[in-house]
Amino acid sequence: MGKDIEQLESWFKSRSNWLQDATRRLLEKGDLDQFDLDELYKICGIEAGINFEDDIIPEFVPMQTGSFTMDEEGSKVELRSIGNIKGINALHPNEPVLFNEGLTVIYGQNGSGKSGYTRLLKKICGAKKIGSIYPDVFSTKPDCQACDIGYTIEDESYNVSYDISLGINDHLSSIEIYDSDCGSVYVNEENELAYEPELLRVFSRLIEISDELSEKFNFASERLVSTMPTIPQIYLETPSGKWLGKIKHDTASTITDEACQWNDEYKHSLEALVVRLNTPDLATEATKLKKVKVKVDELIKLRNWENKLGVDKCSAYLDKKKDSVTKVKAATKYAKSIFEQIPLTGVGEEIWSLMWEHARAYSKQVCYPETEFPNVTDGSVCVLCQQPLNEEAKQKLIQFESFVKGELELAAKKSTDELAVFESSLSDTPDEELISTIVVAANLDDALTPLVMNLRMAIENAAGKLLKAEVDKEFESGIDFSIIPQLEKISIELEISVKQLEEDAKKNNGTSLEKQKVELEARKWLSEQKQSVLSEIELLKQKEKIDAAKKLVKTRELSIKKSNLAEELVTEEYISRFYKEVKGLGAERLNVKLEKTRAPKGRVYFQLKLTGSAEKVAVNDVLSEGEFRIISLAAFLADVRGRTEKSTFLFDDPISSLDQEYEEKVAARLVELSNTRQVIVFTHRLSLLASLEGEVKNQGVSHNVIGLSREYWGVGQPGSPPLFAQNTKKAINTLISNMSEGNRIYEEEGYEKYSSWAKAICSHARITIERVVECDLLADVVQRFRRPINTKGKLKKIAKVSIADCSFIDEMMTIFSKYEHAQPNEAPVSIPLPNELETRLTSLRDWRENFIDREI
Repeated sequence: MGKDIEQLESWFKSRSNWLQDATRRLLEKGDLDQFDLDELYKICGIEAGINFEDDIIPEFVPMQTGSFTMDEEGSKVELRSIGNIKGINALHPNEPVLFNEGLTVIYGQNGSGKSGYTRLLKKICGAKKIGSIYPDVFSTKPDCQACDIGYTIEDESYNVSYDISLGINDHLSSIEIYDSDCGSVYVNEENELAYEPELLRVFSRLIEISDELSEKFNFASERLVSTMPTIPQIYLETPSGKWLGKIKHDTASTITDEACQWNDEYKHSLEALVVRLNTPDLATEATKLKKVKVKVDELIKLRNWENKLGVDKCSAYLDKKKDSVTKVKAATKYAKSIFEQIPLTGVGEEIWSLMWEHARAYSKQVCYPETEFPNVTDGSVCVLCQQPLNEEAKQKLIQFESFVKGELELAAKKSTDELAVFESSLSDTPDEELISTIVVAANLDDALTPLVMNLRMAIENAAGKLLKAEVDKEFESGIDFSIIPQLEKISIELEISVKQLEEDAKKNNGTSLEKQKVELEARKWLSEQKQSVLSEIELLKQKEKIDAAKKLVKTRELSIKKSNLAEELVTEEYISRFYKEVKGLGAERLNVKLEKTRAPKGRVYFQLKLTGSAEKVAVNDVLSEGEFRIISLAAFLADVRGRTEKSTFLFDDPISSLDQEYEEKVAARLVELSNTRQVIVFTHRLSLLASLEGEVKNQGVSHNVIGLSREYWGVGQPGSPPLFAQNTKKAINTLISNMSEGNRIYEEEGYEKYSSWAKAICSHARITIERVVECDLLADVVQRFRRPINTKGKLKKIAKVSIADCSFIDEMMTIFSKYEHAQPNEAPVSIPLPNELETRLTSLRDWRENFIDREI
């Protein structure tokens, strides 16, 4: 394998999967059908991440090494035979077609099977446009479409069975085929002829396939229709509207959730904005909201009870209650021990202590302000009974004061005072009427009002239970204060609203507020369309995958590679060969030049331009269709002659649209090519057959002519060419060899059947005699279907012609011509019997041999 081919294959193997598979199919099949395009569409889509659900997924088949290799070593490959044909058009020969070395001409008239053979060989060897091969549409569908092929590679023989489903045969892919599509003759945008070499045409087809796949992906993308509702015009320029306009396939769900979020905070903000925008006296509204906030804050103070009735406070109260009881009992017990001889009970207890403290105050403030209490000096009286004090009474008073100022009594009093503070605080629960009034003033909604009132009731009940609770048992209020944070939130919102209203009152802020309001309305609308937004993002994800697939089928890399290859392929050597072929084919008078002009989408154009033209005239306005044909043939020959292979050239009707002059030049070139390689020509033109026969003689090369015929068992039967297409010696021998058939018919089927057969033989004999006159008697100086008069080395041979020769020919023409005409009823000319007819033909053969061998 050449280095350039290795690099090309390496380049393809580094491309995307679909392109490798498309190239493989194109090289194997020659072209792609709709089934191929559908599979490549899926292969490319899968490569881009598209999921084809509930569908048959084709397998990607990569290119294999050697895909571009036609014949690595430049081996000589030649066809030898093709036969045992099954299911190929109406072909049904009972013997194979044999191909010789050198030149093989296969002549067939319309309906003889020539087109079937050419289609089959294109399928086997590859061609620019292989086309489809159908079986005989008028017969039962065959089990297979196949044939046997014989060929040689460097003189080593191969015989293989071939099924057309196998595609191009690797061994025979180096055989070059020229047909009506070869040379890729196109008319470009400027109506100038454009030529494209073989390898570049592969790239052109890949670019076309890329465009076709791109259209399929475009169609798939267009089918993905958005169901997203149209956003109201007023929301377009809001932040929410702009966000919606910028969503993409990779927009994160978290971002979508945030953008489509709508909660109570946004709701209250929108309501507040509506109020602000609809409030004419902003200052008054601010004052009103301040008052409402004050009331809400008063309700928030209910939270203080959360602390008062908390576990720690409840425990502290019960501890204090227990401590007070304990200390009072201790003080009372001590008092009894001191005052047990006192006639009255209750001394030292709470009521007595209160009385004593009042007596102390009375004494210090009124009676004896300058004397310590109790005053037991001489002449003093009791501040309680107003009686003079005797010694016993004085001692009692001193004992009482000593008791009151004792530690136990002081501790009991302190604990009792502290407990009183606790109980006073717990007893001061929120008043129901007051709280109800505040709730109304706070403008709470119907949902919050019962929650607040229930909280007040719970506080009152819990406080009452705590005051009555036993000191040695745990106590929990179980009150739910969760309403308080809601009230705090309302307070904050009111504070914000007050500030906003006060700011709005100071300045005209209507436009800004309206924008904020519209944005919140847009956000609310967006939240209502969240599911549609998510569906839109999913649709964008699918479109992104399709866009990724469209990137895989972009033609830029193919175009660049093709352009680079064009620079390599269209070298001075190639152009020189092209001009040489143009000259050799007699087209130099056309004054054309081959130029590479441009490469849109990698489609490289080599324009044939007129040289020396006084005006800028398009080539197609000057050249005929035949001249186009001759130029494309020149380009083909220039291309294939630059390769190292010496494999077969196969030409399918190469002279289509050519006049006699070009036809003769083509015939000469084909015969010349057969000197160095096998050349096979399919044609239905007698003129080309005659020209080839003439050139074979001129150049002294061997050739073989095969005639195809239509038989009752099918078409494509190989054999000798028609008599008018055979040389004279072979034609006469063919007629003589057929006489055995004439004898059989005469003896087995009778004179009437024989008569029809013999008339046909006579007609063929007359035509053959005419050919003898052209080719032998007149030394091939002048021929029908041939324009030139060839005198060189031939004209002197006419001198051999004698009067006897002329008489013999006249006699033979007369004998075989009279059966061509209508016969008189009274005296019809009888058909000669088989032995007489054979004698006449044998005499013609003998005369010719003697004449050819006669010395001048």
